[in-house]
Amino acid sequence: MNPKINAYIGFSVKKGSVVLGLDAIETYKKKIHLILCSTNLAENSYKKAVAEGQKRNCSVVSLDGIEETLKRNCKVLAICDKQLADAIKENLL
Repeated sequence: MNPKINAYIGFSVKKGSVVLGLDAIETYKKKIHLILCSTNLAENSYKKAVAEGQKRNCSVVSLDGIEETLKRNCKVLAICDKQLADAIKENLL
């Protein structure tokens, strides 16, 4: 994974603008700008994440190494800060 993406995810966690886990994302009431999924996420969970992204009108991206970045056993996270979400999307290319 791109080191800049790691840094932006870390900034989001420090800022408190991240939601960890698919269940938490589904119950979160505020705006979500980007959903990041691990590449080793189960197919059913990935389908749920994509459906949640369509419902909230945000992008869903699969990345390798999310668990190592967060140092937690979390395979799905949502970024709630628009600037950080845009920066992550920009560095995906």
